[in-house]
Formats: sequence, structure tokens, C-alpha cells
Amino acid sequence: MSDFEEFETMIGRGLPDRHPAELADDLLTWATGVLDIWIRPWREAFDYLRKLAADDRQRLARVLVDRYHSASGDSPDRLNALTLLGVISHGLHEDGLSGERLIRLDALSKRYSFGYGMRFVSFAEAELAAGRQLPPPIAAAFRRTALDRFRDTDVIAVATQLTEPVLNVGEKWAEQALAELPGLAAPWRQLLTHATTATAAKPSVRWEKAGRKLLDETGADAVRETVLSWLALVGGPRTLPLNTDPNEPDYNNAYDPFNANALRGIAWLLSFLPPHPDIAPTLGVLVETSLHAIPSLGPRDLKVANAGVLALSRIDHHTAVDELSRLANRVTHRRILRLIDTALEA
Repeated sequence: MSDFEEFETMIGRGLPDRHPAELADDLLTWATGVLDIWIRPWREAFDYLRKLAADDRQRLARVLVDRYHSASGDSPDRLNALTLLGVISHGLHEDGLSGERLIRLDALSKRYSFGYGMRFVSFAEAELAAGRQLPPPIAAAFRRTALDRFRDTDVIAVATQLTEPVLNVGEKWAEQALAELPGLAAPWRQLLTHATTATAAKPSVRWEKAGRKLLDETGADAVRETVLSWLALVGGPRTLPLNTDPNEPDYNNAYDPFNANALRGIAWLLSFLPPHPDIAPTLGVLVETSLHAIPSLGPRDLKVANAGVLALSRIDHHTAVDELSRLANRVTHRRILRLIDTALEA
């Protein structure tokens, strides 16, 4: 019998006739048995519980709140009661233990990313379902994890719902952009959002068309002056330091991967503007900053460096050629150097 088949047997089919306290105890017993198995049995169980009638979930929620308060310390029953409550609370009038969920989620605020996170997913989904955005540092952890090489589908589903803030907090340039955004015209939010969608090696025709339209709405001079001041802060110390593991790279010196996509998009957008002598040197510095080596990690972000070179190659101005020539004499990374040489030859 699989873990989920055991779950179905324990819950039983006569659900409306079962006493909520009995059902809650069965759920907690089952959850303790698969405490550290976070993939299939939990996902199937979560899907099952979400489909229960609202009245059944409401009665069960009240009992789980009681079980949470009666359990001791960090016992499995307390943690599992909070997890299961997050799953069944969607759309209910009584949203119990939201504060406790946020306390658990706060453990992510200083983490670069996290592994199997079904508990965190249940907490985050409950908050979003209640119409509340996640605190910015927690949203940043979900976005970073969604871009991680493991790409957990449940974490991705949460990350795609996170619309605020537009950029991840924790980096000087992003914090400056977020601080200035309320005083800028409405299209600026769309422009930054569009920049975060720069996930390809180069802008597509559709992406460029949308970007140029937003640049027309915000104004070329305003974009150049504002964005260049943000880029001058790229690579500075994090405003929200992350806890580091001795066995992992120090991500405090790396780019936030969500914000790195935005940097790529911003570099491309600058290449769409009318040529100006201030743009090329800023892009050149961005390339060098992005190539800065991080122990155990390598360059900060090759994709951003690539975007900077691509942007320079598209600018029809002598300063762009001068900057590419300067980079050709300074850059040692072979792949980026080949891109620079190709751009100069073209």
C-alpha cells in the first residue's frame, strides 16, 4: 500500500459523517508517518484535502487550530497541524494561525533558496489565497528558489503569483529602483516588470517591440538618466545579508537571479534608446562587474555580462566601439571575450 493509499484508507469515504476531531487526529498520525517525505504523498494528500467541501474544511480547521495550541513546542503534531491548516484554509471565513505561518515563513528571509518546501508552499499559498502578499524578503526567497536548477513545480506555482515587489529586495540597485518607483509615471512599473522577463539569450522581436513601446511611454531621456543611476549601484554589498553555508558559495557576493533577469532586460532596453555617450561606459562597467569571480561559484552572472556585450554591439555610436575595445583588453573570460571580438568584427 502506498503512502497516499494509506492516507485514503485512513480518511475514509464517509467523510461528512466523521467527527472533525477524529479526522484531525488521523491526519496528524498519517502526516507524522511521512514527516520527511515531501514529494508525491504530500502533493496527493494536499490535492485531496483542497477538494473537500468548505463546511468540512471549516470544521476540520477549528480542530487543527486546537491541536496546534495543545501540542508542545516544535513537536511534529504542531508543525503538521499548521501545515494541514494552510492547505484547507483557502476561501474559509476563519483564517486561523496566519501569524504563526508568517513566523515559519520568516525562516526563509535570510536564505538564498530552499529545498523540498511543501510546508513552506502550504504556508505561502494560504497567505496568497487570503489576499495577502508575502513579505518582500520571503517573496525573494521563493523567486530565487523557483529559478534554481531543481525547479520545484510547487514553488514555481507560488512564485508566479508574486507580483509585489517588482524586484527582489536585498540589492542596492533594486532597493533604489523600488524606492523611486512610487514617484515615477505608471508605465515605469510595466517597464521594470517587462525587464524581469528577459530570460532568453537575446531579445525576441516581440519582446523588443513591447520594450520599445514602453520606452516611448516613459521617455528616452528619463529612462537613460534614471536607469544609469541604478546601474551604478550594481555589485554593491547586499542590503539584506543572506546566511551562508560553509559548503556552498557565498551568495552575498552574487547577483540575485531574479534581479539578474531584470538587469539583462535593462541592458537590452538601453540599446533601444537613441545613442548617448553615457550609456556605453555604464554597460561596460556592468559587463566587468558581472564577470567578477566569486569563490566556488565563478563569475557573478555570465548572462548579464552577455546581455551587456549584446547591448553594446547594437548601439550605433563610437563610444560603444570604444567600450568594446576597452573590454577586449581587460576581459579574460573566453566565452565573453569571443562575443566581444565578434561584436568588434561586425
